[in-house]
Amino acid sequence: MNASNPSNICEHNRLVLKTWIVVLAFLWLTSCQNFPKSEDLIDGDYTKTYHGRIAFKSSERSFVTIFRWLESDSTFQLTLRDRLALGGVRLQGNDIAATIEYSNGKIEEVDLDEWIDNNLGISVPFKELWQCLTMNCTLIDEADLQDYDQYGRVESFAGNQWSFTFSYRDEDPDSTILKKLEMRKDDTEIRIFFTKFEN
Repeated sequence: MNASNPSNICEHNRLVLKTWIVVLAFLWLTSCQNFPKSEDLIDGDYTKTYHGRIAFKSSERSFVTIFRWLESDSTFQLTLRDRLALGGVRLQGNDIAATIEYSNGKIEEVDLDEWIDNNLGISVPFKELWQCLTMNCTLIDEADLQDYDQYGRVESFAGNQWSFTFSYRDEDPDSTILKKLEMRKDDTEIRIFFTKFEN
């Protein structure tokens, strides 16, 4: 039997050690970014649950974020994380007040429309937008232009300088489960891809 080369064994051990260090560091970082469950404003059953990712692109910036939207009556919670889940923010509140919580534990009151305008440089009807995912919102009702697919489902609409396009997951005429929502205004494009969509 041939003896193993000691240098090869040392190199293998170093590689294994480096791999474990990277894995442990990643697990430690992601665990540090978890928001405490006790701080959730929404507990129990949710009337609406959406998961997926948001791709934002403008002339000044672009990014992709993972999102989770929970809603119960007038209370909502939106968690945004980067693609590696190493950082994020959580917006939650109701029709009267809202807070933003950072992954380092800092919490502060916030005006949602003002926060979006300051951080993204866009004006978008934040809370009303999520209502449109059920096809029942004033944005659609008051749209300047509305288009429908062959099954009578809203395919696109435009208003307040924004254009919206819906893509449905299947061809079932009774289904309103979305696969994608695209929003455009001037040089700004927002695409929301849904991996979980429950109403």
